[in-house]
This record gives sequence, structure tokens and C-alpha cells, in this order.
Amino acid sequence: MKNIKKLVKTLAAVSTIGLGFATVSVGQAQAASLVPNQEGEIQLTNTDLQCLDPSYCIDTTSLDFGYSVTSEIYDTDGEGLQFGRSRLFSDDRSTINNGSNGFDLTQFGITFLGEDEGTNPQAQTNWFRAVAYEEGSNTPFEDGRLEVGRFRFDFEETANEVRLDFFDIEDADFSGILEVNGQEVNLLDMLLPAGPDSNIQTLVLRNVNNFVVQMGKPGPNSTFENTGDGVSLAVSVPESENVIGLSALAVAGVITLKRRKRASKKA
Repeated sequence: MKNIKKLVKTLAAVSTIGLGFATVSVGQAQAASLVPNQEGEIQLTNTDLQCLDPSYCIDTTSLDFGYSVTSEIYDTDGEGLQFGRSRLFSDDRSTINNGSNGFDLTQFGITFLGEDEGTNPQAQTNWFRAVAYEEGSNTPFEDGRLEVGRFRFDFEETANEVRLDFFDIEDADFSGILEVNGQEVNLLDMLLPAGPDSNIQTLVLRNVNNFVVQMGKPGPNSTFENTGDGVSLAVSVPESENVIGLSALAVAGVITLKRRKRASKKA
């Protein structure tokens, strides 16, 4: 595996929509990943994109910090192949999803390799991974290994801070954030530059209810004109004091219940 280079882009505050953008140290501590730690397909709100295998369908609204995801159209230039809405997966890029670990995508035309033809992030770490489809086709493009898509994330509660790590952007000014809280953002600030092989670039948003993110760029105007530039995504939020507080209350409740049971036995 090649060395992963990390870049953090400096972003200005956007006062017109009341949002703060900031840089953050790459080694951010006490961050809770919103990428599910099990491999599977993210359940989308799109009625025409239900999970391929219900056994490995992940309902993200049931996670500790719940959110929903909607796949959106991103290819409207009319040039070359046209792509429709993408599917989204939680994937450990170092595993083969052929059924050897229980998660089999090959029956749906998707072949995630243990090491892809392109660059690969750190092993045993799950990333959001888009799967691109040609418009009107049910067959994944490039065996499911073109990681291009546009998605809207809606949080069930406001996130004070959201960190987005983009892996291996090699096409400039296409991958990044398009909207925050239903409003378009300054694309000069929020679309990321091309980086060296295996680069990681980070954006940080504040006071977020929802956002729209573009991952990767399709051909023919890509650096890889026959396919496109695939990009993976990791999303995290700081461990909330509220979450910690609720956990502490839950533990306290269990302890109190045990004490009551002991007291009743003594009586």
C-alpha cells in the first residue's frame, strides 16, 4: 500500500448562510465515525433503490447518531456515457466481498477486490463507497468499482461539527460539498483540488442539519476519461457530551436496578 498523504483545506466562514467552516488537525481525537462498522449497503430513501440484499441492508436512522441518505442525479452534461443515481455501501477496502466473509455482492454484478486496481486506503477501516450505474441500466459500471455518486445526508438532530475525509481525489473541482442546510455553498471553497496518489482531503462543517456531497467525477472529462475518478468518503462527528451523558444515565439506571434487586433479596 502506498503512503497516504493528507491534505486539509482552509475554508472561510460563510456568514450569509450562518455556517462556520474550519480546518482541523488530521489526527482528530474523540471523533465518532458515521460510517457503519459492519460492511453492507446503506438503506437509501429512494424508493427505486432498495437494498440489493435485505440481509446486509444498513438502516442508518437506527445508529446512535441517526441520519438518512438520499442518492441524487449528478451527471447531466450530455457528454459520453450518462450515469444515473448511485448506490452507497459501507466497505472495508481490504476485504473481498464474494461471500467468503458472508457479504456477497458478486450475484449483483459488483466485485469489490481485496486490493483494487487503483489506490487503497488503510486496511480494516470502513469507508462510504459509491457504486455508479449507467443511466437506465441495472448493471454496475466497471463491476461496481467506479466510486462516483452524489448523496444528501439528513441528520435527525443538528450536528455541531461534521468532518468529511475524501480519499484519493485526482480530478480537481468536482468532489466536495454542494449544499449545506438546504442552501448552495461557494463552490470555490467547497470543491477540492486534485491531489497526489492516495491523498486524503478534509472539510469540516459546523451546525449542520443536512448536506449534499459529491464523491468522484465520471468521464469523459475526467483525468481517467474512459471511466472516471473514484473517491471514497469517511464522515465523523465529535463524541457528543449529550451522548456521553445519556450513556452515563443508562449505566446509572442499570446499577440502580441491580441495587434494588439486591435490597429486595435481603428483605
